[in-house]
Amino acid sequence: MPLPERKKRLWKAGAVVLCAGLFYGYVLIPLGICIPCPFYRITGLRCPGCGITNFCLAILHGRFAEAPAYNWGLTLSAPVILWLLIAHWRGGDRRRQNAVSVGVLMFLLGWGVFRNVAGM
Repeated sequence: MPLPERKKRLWKAGAVVLCAGLFYGYVLIPLGICIPCPFYRITGLRCPGCGITNFCLAILHGRFAEAPAYNWGLTLSAPVILWLLIAHWRGGDRRRQNAVSVGVLMFLLGWGVFRNVAGM
């Protein structure tokens, strides 16, 4: 059974993002070419996403115990984000997915404030 056109586009976009991320992590970073965080550059504060690159690289290299230290907010919200991706793929109750998405967004924004106040 062929995939609907929308799902084909999503698969292609996901593949492009995955390849770009792998290229960045395995080629550019070892060469010393890193993308700086504009939020950190402007404010001197860590954004909710700071540490995601190191988190992902630790996971890719099999250093699972080390990964959470880079971004606890992502560590705690990853199962919910994974559920959201699967739920979106399968369809289902959009209202529920939207409510959970707002909850995750609020959590990550709260994490961004907490990590700067607590000095993490």
